[in-house]
Amino acid sequence: MKRSFLILLLSLLMLSACAVVGQSNIGVSLTAVNYTDEDYDVVGIARADDPTQLQAMDRVAAYSASGIMCCVSLPDVWKPGLKVVVLTRAGTKAKTLEEWDKEKIPLIPHELEVPRYTEPATLWVQILDGGKLAVAVSRYDPSNANWPGVVKGWPKPSLSFKKKIWQRDYNILVGDLHSLEKGIKMILAKK
Repeated sequence: MKRSFLILLLSLLMLSACAVVGQSNIGVSLTAVNYTDEDYDVVGIARADDPTQLQAMDRVAAYSASGIMCCVSLPDVWKPGLKVVVLTRAGTKAKTLEEWDKEKIPLIPHELEVPRYTEPATLWVQILDGGKLAVAVSRYDPSNANWPGVVKGWPKPSLSFKKKIWQRDYNILVGDLHSLEKGIKMILAKK
């Protein structure tokens, strides 16, 4: 009885060890870094079993980075020819719900080769000018000297982009000021 129990226990341990050795994927976080003056409503990694579905995704504004999204499945050991499919959708230009409802912005797949990595860490998607994308797997962010990405450093908005944002914000403030003045005039007229 003891011997058969010991054989059964040993067999189960060997099977569980095979299962652990057979595990080749690990969940890593995803972060997108946008080096362009365009917003993206979707930046995500497609599922291997269904390329129309996303494992993880977020929105990323112009010249900024997304949050940290969970989770993307990567092999714990890098292999040559490893690829991911990044799905992107440009940011909406709609100003109303009706405009947004009619807007049909396509989801665009980008098949990208994953450069060599020594440890699974964050999968970074870099959005570059001209609709190009690059990926890197690193525990370092773009400001670190060990960062392996195509573009070093965080995005820096151009002066023309900054002026556009300043003008937008100025127009919003002027509109708010006019509304406030109108409200004050209405209150004073009632007295």
